[in-house]
Amino acid sequence: MSNPLATAQITLIQQNDTHAQIDLHWEHFWKNGHAEYRRVGGYARAATVARDIKRKTGAALLIDCGDAIHGTLPAMRTDGQAIVPILNAMGVDLMTPGNWEYGFGPQALRARMAELAFPVIACNLRDAANGERLFPPYEIIEMSGIRVGFVGLTSPIVPGMSPAFAAGLRFPAAQTTLPRCVEKLRRGEAVDLVVLVSHLGFAQDVALARQLDGLDVILSGHTHNRLENAVRVGGTIIIQSGFSTSFLGRLDLEIVNGVIVDVQHQLITLEETIVPDPEVQEVVAGQLAPHSSEMTEVVGSTNVPLNRMGLLETTTDNLITDSYLALTNADVAVSHGWRYGPPVAAGDVCVGDLWAMIPTNPEVFTVQIKGEALQALLEENMHHVLAGNPLEQSGGYLMRASGLSVVFRPNNPRGTRIEHLDIAGAPVDKARTYTVASAGNQDLSQADGRQDTGVSAIDAIRQYFKKEGTVHPALTHRKYIAQ
Repeated sequence: MSNPLATAQITLIQQNDTHAQIDLHWEHFWKNGHAEYRRVGGYARAATVARDIKRKTGAALLIDCGDAIHGTLPAMRTDGQAIVPILNAMGVDLMTPGNWEYGFGPQALRARMAELAFPVIACNLRDAANGERLFPPYEIIEMSGIRVGFVGLTSPIVPGMSPAFAAGLRFPAAQTTLPRCVEKLRRGEAVDLVVLVSHLGFAQDVALARQLDGLDVILSGHTHNRLENAVRVGGTIIIQSGFSTSFLGRLDLEIVNGVIVDVQHQLITLEETIVPDPEVQEVVAGQLAPHSSEMTEVVGSTNVPLNRMGLLETTTDNLITDSYLALTNADVAVSHGWRYGPPVAAGDVCVGDLWAMIPTNPEVFTVQIKGEALQALLEENMHHVLAGNPLEQSGGYLMRASGLSVVFRPNNPRGTRIEHLDIAGAPVDKARTYTVASAGNQDLSQADGRQDTGVSAIDAIRQYFKKEGTVHPALTHRKYIAQ
């Protein structure tokens, strides 16, 4: 162990859930209870801030908590490869994979992580065939004269999100793997500080901190929380720093005799006025160039800002599900409760915006499902979002929908939350068969008669814009009514 009597001052810089938002984009903020939209972000501005902090402190690391290589047109066209040289140029020091690092499949995951110029760590990921780890469980870095052990915790929701993403992989439970790693770091490696680099989710990380001893800091990801203040849970300090390369988190720690005696935290907005780091901006420009003309093609306009900043209903998702209904004439359209993708201000909407909204671009299809089964599907989705035990939550928002209205009680037990359900403008008939339009990996296992449309989600939205010109996906406040 390093000298525990020495005073150490270290700085941890966090980025999480950047979702391949390479350059400047719109972001949603609240001001006096009203939404406002400003242009912020991009990896080159993040690099400017991170390098300035490193230069001034002398003991700082830039750590990525995952969901970095998936989520925009350049990333999707290259299986994430477009993002790798940018992360390398930024000087990221350490990373754990998020759930979307698996979004191109296990082989691409291994390839992209091998191309990174910095360590990737995950204590809860193994090869299903031989049980071997894909990545080291932890990394030990000496900072300001003390040994800091960083443990990686990747997202365990991947098999449920898409079995193909997790083919040949196994995700042991954090409650069993993490304590062993912390114990080994504390006793076997004699570290002075243990930092968890997590893509589990904020509420889930709080639950872990309450259950486990030995975690000094959790750099939390997955749930896109903008924590303006560090959160203390017992002896553990937790931060999370938004998403979409709109923010960085800065955590300054003073450690004396192995104990954190002072904590300073700042959530830094990457404002447009920040001068982009020229080296990183050059790499960014090179990765954007092959895609820029496609990304900037205007497909239509919106008279309301498009965003996903809502648990119950959002304008972005109204656009998606309305376009599915227009394509299929179904009774109901449903889509994932995704959180990612920056907003789009009222005005022109471009192809690049659509890819940020729904980068997986799945094919739209219809199924036939009984009213009773559809209500059960909605109930199960509510449980994964609202479960009292955070470790049972998947982290997303409620399933997005057009053509239905739900009155529900969030705090009721599993399977009993829905008090009233209207489908296609009338109370649900549990024996009736409804036509439901969707795209992607929705849990429609109880449905029959799947009919593929041959139209991708993005093309469905483009067709909707072509028909409407200007869209009006304003909030209805009637799709989900919480009581």
